[in-house]
Amino acid sequence: MKPVSTFLWELIHSLDPAEKTYFKRNFCSGAKDKIYLKLFTAIAAQKQYNEEALLQKLGPALNAGNMARQKNYLQQKITEALVQFDARQHPWHEIYDQIQLIRIYRQKRLYKEAFSLWKKAVANARHREAFALLNLLKTEFEKMIIFSHPEHGYEEILSVFKNNVITYQGYSELITLRDIYTESLFLRKKAHYEMDEAVRDRVRLLLDKVNQSDRFDHAQSFWFRHYYFMSKATLHYLLNQTGAALEFLQIVFQDWKTHTAFLETHGEFYIELLYMINYAGILEGAFGFVTNVFHDPLNDRITDKTHRAYFEAVKYLALNKIYNKTGRYEEVRSLVHFMKAQLGNWEIMLNDELNSTVNFSLGVGCFVLEQFSDAHYFIRKAITQFPDGNREEQVSVGQLLLLLSAWNLNQPRLYDNQYKATYNYFYKRKNKHSFETNLLQCLHRTFYITDQRKKTEIFLQTLTLLEHNQHDAVQQRAFAIFNFPGWLRSRISRVPYREYVVKKLKNDPSLTSTR
Repeated sequence: MKPVSTFLWELIHSLDPAEKTYFKRNFCSGAKDKIYLKLFTAIAAQKQYNEEALLQKLGPALNAGNMARQKNYLQQKITEALVQFDARQHPWHEIYDQIQLIRIYRQKRLYKEAFSLWKKAVANARHREAFALLNLLKTEFEKMIIFSHPEHGYEEILSVFKNNVITYQGYSELITLRDIYTESLFLRKKAHYEMDEAVRDRVRLLLDKVNQSDRFDHAQSFWFRHYYFMSKATLHYLLNQTGAALEFLQIVFQDWKTHTAFLETHGEFYIELLYMINYAGILEGAFGFVTNVFHDPLNDRITDKTHRAYFEAVKYLALNKIYNKTGRYEEVRSLVHFMKAQLGNWEIMLNDELNSTVNFSLGVGCFVLEQFSDAHYFIRKAITQFPDGNREEQVSVGQLLLLLSAWNLNQPRLYDNQYKATYNYFYKRKNKHSFETNLLQCLHRTFYITDQRKKTEIFLQTLTLLEHNQHDAVQQRAFAIFNFPGWLRSRISRVPYREYVVKKLKNDPSLTSTR
């Protein structure tokens, strides 16, 4: 039997108060007794979708025979309301409306008014680099030329028609760059932890294609520059060339600061820029730059509620890493407290990947504060509750951190269960790395040993093995997520991990990069 669709319930529960008010005020006028409005109210009150309960509550007017029809009608009314509600706030909808009005004027042979509105719409679309809408406007222009009388200042209008933001050849190159950037995003999401040579070859090929765009003038189009520099940044990042990636990201950030209007219509692209600055900037040690970016007044212009949640989550991911790497543990404590309070609000907005990463980051913060039960909870949640968003490096490092948390909690049953789970994960995984095996064996050998001298010998042996493999790219990425060698040294010195980090930073201030 086909399962009952819960989409309508999900749609209604996604509405914020303003959207609900708009729907009832503009699409339910005089419909107080209509069954679809009663259905809307009943579904909104349900904590979980229950179709049988709806039939009992609203019968006999609502029954098995008309349920599907009423649900479809209600869904249609809600989506119409959402489209109109969104149109009031989205700058591009003004251009959509102008195109429709131009078409109506043209069909009514009101060509003077149509041409006048067309010029305004073209100027607006070019200012916003809305190239798809410009194509629609050019089609309307052609239709007006075919049927209208030749006395409406065609020379002026034709000059407006030809005055493009970018050449047609440049626009063709922009489309190519957009496609390369899209593929780069897929590669970043799936293969940036460890890549086989075939994927590396593909990344190099894409980078060569992007470099061919050097012959075009970047100055004219914001989107040409965005796709060009973001493609370069992402591809260099995938090749582990974080310094080069960061240089391009700095250029893109300054461009967004100059063209703030694009935040209204393309906030997702700006969030992705911040996400990349978070990763490349921290790997490169540019802590000062990353901190300044996330505290820049430009971010106050992010007003969309979903974009705001993404920004806040990425900001606190970045700050958590910086505070941990620079030994600012009171800030870590405050941040962890804040993140715990906000997590419920963020999770309903974020995708699985970012939800997983936020929970993982929170788990690391709890671990360094020696809140080991919370660390185990959040890291386990990160790698089990959001399976569609798991990144390979987080699952791999997360398994080790779960075992490390259980080791610190010193509860034999919990430790044994976690060891079996972690061992099975690495045993079944296709790609195996020596540092994972070394850490796994070290923790298992030391858990039941009570002699501190013997424990120290094992810790030292493990450190030696890790140092022999220190140039391995995967090991470097894993230890950038959590400093396992630092934890081993803290055990040898018999001091808390964060105390070891603070002492090391005092002895070598160069480790606290602020550039």
